[in-house]
Amino acid sequence: MNLHIRIERVAQLTGLVLLAAACGDDGKSGDDSATAASSTAPTMPTTPTMSAGDTSGPSGSDDSDPAPTTTGIGGGGTQGESSSGEDEGGLKFDVEVETGTAGETEGPSAGGSCRPSEIHGAAGGFPAFADPAYAPFIDRSVAVMTTNAYSVDGWVLHIFDISPPVPAPNLNYDAPRYRHPTWTKATLGQVFGLTLDSFGNIYVAPTTVYGPNPAPATIKRIDGKTGAISDFATLPNNGPAFGNINYDCISQTLYASSHEDGRIYQIDMSGQIKSTYRHSTKDVTMGPAADPGEPDGAFSALGDRVWAVQSHAGRLYYSVWNEDIGRPGTDNEIWSVGYVDEGGVPDPAQAKLEFVAPMYLGGATSNPISDLSFAATGWMLISQRTMTGDASTSAHQSTTYEYQYNNGTWELKGTTFIVGELPGSAAGGVDHDFAPDGYVWMTGDALDFGTPNVVYGLQGTPHGGGDITNSTLIDYDGDIQSQSKTLEGDVEIPIPGDAMPVPPPG
Repeated sequence: MNLHIRIERVAQLTGLVLLAAACGDDGKSGDDSATAASSTAPTMPTTPTMSAGDTSGPSGSDDSDPAPTTTGIGGGGTQGESSSGEDEGGLKFDVEVETGTAGETEGPSAGGSCRPSEIHGAAGGFPAFADPAYAPFIDRSVAVMTTNAYSVDGWVLHIFDISPPVPAPNLNYDAPRYRHPTWTKATLGQVFGLTLDSFGNIYVAPTTVYGPNPAPATIKRIDGKTGAISDFATLPNNGPAFGNINYDCISQTLYASSHEDGRIYQIDMSGQIKSTYRHSTKDVTMGPAADPGEPDGAFSALGDRVWAVQSHAGRLYYSVWNEDIGRPGTDNEIWSVGYVDEGGVPDPAQAKLEFVAPMYLGGATSNPISDLSFAATGWMLISQRTMTGDASTSAHQSTTYEYQYNNGTWELKGTTFIVGELPGSAAGGVDHDFAPDGYVWMTGDALDFGTPNVVYGLQGTPHGGGDITNSTLIDYDGDIQSQSKTLEGDVEIPIPGDAMPVPPPG
């Protein structure tokens, strides 16, 4: 199979010239005139608000921190066209298929379950639930988010319509939201880590980031058509649970970082352990590990503990939790390890320290990196989670950083994304959309802190950077009167099938 990308236009994105074809460019363009912050309500999209039920749980702990003045840094811009279908604008693939006379495939192939936009391993198809309440979300740009809930009846998985037109910045945007009646803490458990496969199925992993978890071992799967929940994989774990998870479409496996034994588990799509990799020892096993005494119910030591995981361009990138604000020590790190082959088994001989994470806003310590994402222009985004202990979380001392790859090295671009009205309010989830003038989406606390609303949930900031003054703010539970401090989790943005794939480093 040959993938011929016909050159229709050229886009200059962060120093990389990306060539793509514009196909089906007949969708309506987004609103490129986001207004300045004001006390009036933001402009709402034409899509109606739909939900499978809406409740507001009790508020979180009090955010009594002073609210310092923040200053926008970085370019503005608005959320551009982003599509889950074939009928809207943006950078597109035009794929032609040629088959040999004997039916052989020729030339490069995406491999695995990869769509053309996923050929370097990053995956994320669009859910297409049959529930009539989800119908307005079909062919829309969406964000999928995990949270904690105070009660067992509270939702822990949410989908928001983030399609243009762009609402007014720096105000609560009551985005259309969908939550299946079963996506509660009672059925999904206490979850943080989140990923989607190429077909729009969602996976969530148990966590102790919000506190002890009585069900720490089973990763759940949410069917992308029915919304039904099933047990995907049960791994060895007696308490500490997992950091984050990521699906790789080339190997068609899922990676999960364990906070108990320090291993990254590679899981096939039948839920079986294919391999494990331990950062501290560079030990690889085929099938389950046989570490003496594991699982023992204890957290792996700092420095042996992996959190964020992301497959990209033949390598698995991951973060190492070395310190937090409660336990200063060695700086937190980002590593990567290559694969033996397209089967996705890590090759420890290729393990490499990519960079040391910066101190929080010039301080003496940093918080662990709980999520990382490779953006459409090739840069890397990392987001921290404020932690004071193994299962103790806090807020307002974490942020999102941007790195650019230059001559073999990831270089810090600076603090280009200020999360929250109380700066440093990143909650540890980050992803991006594929629109030419799109947004970086981050989970966060105190996005608006009573001026005039109380917003905890998602902040969408233009790719060029900024703060709440040029960002879209979404309160995840729709309750803008009370706080939901430290309840926010991870976020994932599905990848349009016709988008340009994230380019490999180089």
